Amino acid sequence: MAVQTKRRVTGGVALVKALEAQGVRYVFGIPGVHTLEIYDALYDSDALSTVLPRHEQGAGFMADGYHRASGLPGVALTVTGPGVTNIATPLAQAFADSSRVLLIATNLERRYLGKLEGNLHEMTDQTAVVRPLVKWSYRVESADDILPAVTEAFKHLYTGRPRPVYVEIPLDVLEEETTFEPLDLVKPQPVPPAPHLVSRAAELLRQANRVFILAGGGAATEETAPLLRELAEELGAPVCTSLTGKGAIPEDHPYATGAFGYRWSPDNPIAFLMAASDLTIAIGTGLGIRTTAQGTMPLPTPLIHIDIDPDEIGKRYPAAVGIAADAALTLRALIEQVRAGARPADRWPVEEVQAVRRRILEPVDERTERYLPYLRALREALPRDGIIVNDMTMMCYEGVRYLPVYEPRTYLFPRGFGTLGSSLPTAIGAKLARPDRAVVSLNGDGGFQFTMEELGALAHYRLPVTVVIFNDSTHTAVKVAMRRSHPGRYLDVDLVNPDFVKIAEAYRIPAQRAGSPDQLTELLNHAVHGDGPMLIDVPIALERY
Repeated sequence: MAVQTKRRVTGGVALVKALEAQGVRYVFGIPGVHTLEIYDALYDSDALSTVLPRHEQGAGFMADGYHRASGLPGVALTVTGPGVTNIATPLAQAFADSSRVLLIATNLERRYLGKLEGNLHEMTDQTAVVRPLVKWSYRVESADDILPAVTEAFKHLYTGRPRPVYVEIPLDVLEEETTFEPLDLVKPQPVPPAPHLVSRAAELLRQANRVFILAGGGAATEETAPLLRELAEELGAPVCTSLTGKGAIPEDHPYATGAFGYRWSPDNPIAFLMAASDLTIAIGTGLGIRTTAQGTMPLPTPLIHIDIDPDEIGKRYPAAVGIAADAALTLRALIEQVRAGARPADRWPVEEVQAVRRRILEPVDERTERYLPYLRALREALPRDGIIVNDMTMMCYEGVRYLPVYEPRTYLFPRGFGTLGSSLPTAIGAKLARPDRAVVSLNGDGGFQFTMEELGALAHYRLPVTVVIFNDSTHTAVKVAMRRSHPGRYLDVDLVNPDFVKIAEAYRIPAQRAGSPDQLTELLNHAVHGDGPMLIDVPIALERY
């Protein structure tokens, strides 16, 4: 929708009006003396709501979570200097996991930039700090430049691979006047597949016997997921998902194998389906070294590789056909070809696919088996469309394989950058994006303490987010790694924790302790149907040292 005003306004007002014109609903940030002009303009906005985290890192994770749950850009606003360095980590995570995040930051007045004269929040080159973490960055040089800069930022957010962008505005620019004119809403422009590449892919399908499908994060969207199911059903092809692809197909679908797990290993049951197929369709995945275990995953050849990022196609696995295009448009075109006769010679029997699925859900060892009752307790209590926000913790690692997911954008994981402590603020952003969905934040006790100050934001807005802490007073993943590499030589991994229940209650957030998986299910059932936040502390002792 275009904003129907044309008048002289300050740079701060122009920025807010530009965000309104792009349909932004929330701005995540902490006000400071370097953003007063922007917050004064936000005060008068009827379209934008501000969300106050307790740390700029929280602002970045909230913006990221907002995107992951909705597909819409998340917008964060920070002050000069430490505001920017504080938000750098979540910005890097958004880059690694392909999230649409817009960071707006102020900088010193233009006359002081790069001068190092002892100013507050002074840096040698603030733009240079952010540039490696975004796909596009721009420093505004005048108030007249604000409107086109914001419009250009949204064009980059919606073009190509989703990744963060950055707009920097010197303080004196915010006080300058400019003429505000109506702005058009920037809309995504999905890239269609080249017809000749679709035809080549169809020919490979005709020549195949059985097809195997690997779906990544680019397939776990509301637009692509239904088409993925259709394609699997038309081809009789099993669909395995990567970690970020969970939700691309319901994991109780007849052709769904589920995710292979946090790491690939040669003994994975899905290897059987790969070995007995002679064509792979990889959708929305870069086939990165963490997904494919350094390229050792035995994907059937030839490979049809579909990804929005042309740089990822053929980078690690040679592609017989590489289609750099929108996944939904490409699947729709392929389905038309299949229905016109481009079918493989054989279909995978559903019984064989489901036999692999059952093997995937069997614990690989006695250690894994100890985690499963808690994962089953989580799944039993959550609605099918509940949003699960993971942290980098052992329960979440096991959940990749053993916690079923049924809908796109309901499984959020800091996969690419592996940021410890991101779950709680990410969950807050996700809840604001999807107030109709139950949202649960899964944490380990160590990681939770990285950002537990965001309980303050949760209490402030009384958001119905359920925080679950699996608590063994240890940085467990690191201690397990020490056990494997240097048995018995443990250093700085055991923790003296606070009483998380009392901390939550100090914020006036209801909190209880779950002493068993059954109690976890009971408490979580109550929490997800409540109208406010809740914290559940779950003492565990699942590892053996």
